[in-house]
Amino acid sequence: MTKTSTSLLKKFPAATLLPATLIAAFVATASPAGAISRVETTQHDCSAIRGTLIREGAAILRYKSKRGLPLHDRYVSSSLLCESPSVGAWARVPARDTKSCRVIRCDPHGADDDNGLLDFRPLLQIRAP
Repeated sequence: MTKTSTSLLKKFPAATLLPATLIAAFVATASPAGAISRVETTQHDCSAIRGTLIREGAAILRYKSKRGLPLHDRYVSSSLLCESPSVGAWARVPARDTKSCRVIRCDPHGADDDNGLLDFRPLLQIRAP
């Protein structure tokens, strides 16, 4: 170290912590987002699908359409978990025990109906049985 840097460290000891603090903050914010579960709906009962959504908050639900095409979308336990401008909407997916399991899907085009006006939507939430 040079004389100047040594004298700066004596005058400003907090300056030695700054790089470590910045690195720690960067690592904390740059960590990967929590993994989202992917659930094949026809392999699980409706209660298990809804339980996954309640426990984890959100999941990707996958199933085949009536024409055999694979479908998937993000489903949530509460409409509050939909990212703006998406809105929560009730939807039905096939499950192992029923053809119509009621869940909440984030609809990216749901806010398009507003015509520029503020539209207050009811809170949708899946509740534990």
